[in-house]
Amino acid sequence: MKPIHTPFDGGKSVNVLGIPMLIRVHGRDTSGSLSVVESHDVPGGGPPPHIHHREDETFQVLEGEYEFMVDGKTILARPGTTLFAPRGVAHTYRYLGKTPGRLMCVITPAGFEGFFEEINALGLQLPQDIPRVLEIAKNFGLE
Repeated sequence: MKPIHTPFDGGKSVNVLGIPMLIRVHGRDTSGSLSVVESHDVPGGGPPPHIHHREDETFQVLEGEYEFMVDGKTILARPGTTLFAPRGVAHTYRYLGKTPGRLMCVITPAGFEGFFEEINALGLQLPQDIPRVLEIAKNFGLE
């Protein structure tokens, strides 16, 4: 494994169901130990409640204000807040701001960034592609 440097404007751009994201560090570059993804969230945006069965997620709020739900607890998260959502625990978030927010997520171990790449490559959209999204999610251990 080699050191990785991703500049401020670097990373692989993907669009995941209307949410612009950057894969800042890909798992293939860390021998699968972790990946880092940056989400650029729109007002009111965020994923539905879900459970990862293979990986833990550590979130760092970079810009804006978010409301997280982790293991049934609601947490208001402002810039600088760090949250850990272990595998097997239901979680979600919603962006509360009026201008786009930014959220960094460290995924351990790596691999789930492949879900984002697959959704992007297929150009899937909500709500019409929900059955296909759910099918792909199962392949990545996402419930």
